Amino acid sequence: MSWNDLETSISALVPELRSIRHDIHQHPELGFEEVRTQALVRAWLEERGYSPRACAETGLIADLHPDRHGTGPTIALRADIDCLPMEELTDLPYRSVHAGRAHKCGHDGHTTILLGVADLLARRRDAIDGNVRLLFQPAEEGVRGGGAKVMVAEGALEGVDEVYGLHSWPGYPRGELRVCAGPIMAQVHSFTIIITGKGGHGSQPQLCRDPIVAGAHLVTALQTVVSRELGYEGGAVVSVTAFLAGTTDNVIPGSARLLGTIRTFAPAVTERVLARVRGILSGVAATFDVGVDLDLKTGYPVLINDPGCAEAVTRVGREVLGSAKVSDDGLPMAGGEDFAYFAQHTPSAYFFLGAQRPGEDTPVCHHPDFDFDDTLIPLGIQIFVGLVRDRLGALGRAR
Repeated sequence: MSWNDLETSISALVPELRSIRHDIHQHPELGFEEVRTQALVRAWLEERGYSPRACAETGLIADLHPDRHGTGPTIALRADIDCLPMEELTDLPYRSVHAGRAHKCGHDGHTTILLGVADLLARRRDAIDGNVRLLFQPAEEGVRGGGAKVMVAEGALEGVDEVYGLHSWPGYPRGELRVCAGPIMAQVHSFTIIITGKGGHGSQPQLCRDPIVAGAHLVTALQTVVSRELGYEGGAVVSVTAFLAGTTDNVIPGSARLLGTIRTFAPAVTERVLARVRGILSGVAATFDVGVDLDLKTGYPVLINDPGCAEAVTRVGREVLGSAKVSDDGLPMAGGEDFAYFAQHTPSAYFFLGAQRPGEDTPVCHHPDFDFDDTLIPLGIQIFVGLVRDRLGALGRAR
């Protein structure tokens, strides 16, 4: 089968892919629990002549040409397959059947796109000079995340020259592609701050060490980390996202708890921000005579796109969508992504497909009303297949 009828082939495949996407959406599974999804993907691949093998517990790896492993160029394409631990509140006919689990980040769509790519590549297997490795990755979401790190540790990128991944994004206009070289998504830290004071009656604050007052000053002071430590340079986000203290109106509690996140894009900035946060905590503790303890958890590293790979995405995106619909507007963004572990290991590029519907306030990822836009399925397939054609030719010449 030739490449000339690619768009026709994709159009013919889309109805079946849409049905599969709805099925995955209806049966969401959390990270490292994607047993049903893994079985669905495995069956699809085996029907098309692949020999998928398990990786990272519930993930799958499949090579288009396993016999050429190590003898020619290989590029990898990745889709994340897990859901979020949240409720499905929509009235979709294919809404989640599992309480507390829902595909509210588009991974059902990403998986479907890669299934479509697998089908089209299999039909053209003899015309492809080089290998394509399909990575169906579990556990991207942060609660039980880090599936990419496990896949790398288990050799998923052995012999791979480049890796590509995509994400739908309702913050950008539908049908537009956003990509940039260098940092594209942030290093993630999450924090819990416990303030220990001395509780007592609300009418006698002089006998207490009020953790709420200390916490309020702490929240205010943390807002200066970016505005006064980094200034116009920026490059960080510090957000307090929860302030938990007290249970009634006439009791000063003995403790308070703050939760939040820190996002940065360069190691030097990370060190500067964390040092300043620790300094503020120490100062607040001394000023209000309270104990302040910091529990800092390191999340995904900064996701850095290889310049050559990012340029390839830009080139293919312009061919598929037109130059006006490809840019780096709005990048980098302060979200986190475990695709960063792939990018640390192998030259890679991560990019976004816009899903914002014209004239609408389209629900964003992780919003209760979010649903993947099925019109992105053929676009995602075209771009991934375009990258296969572009990169295998270039890598073959380079060797």
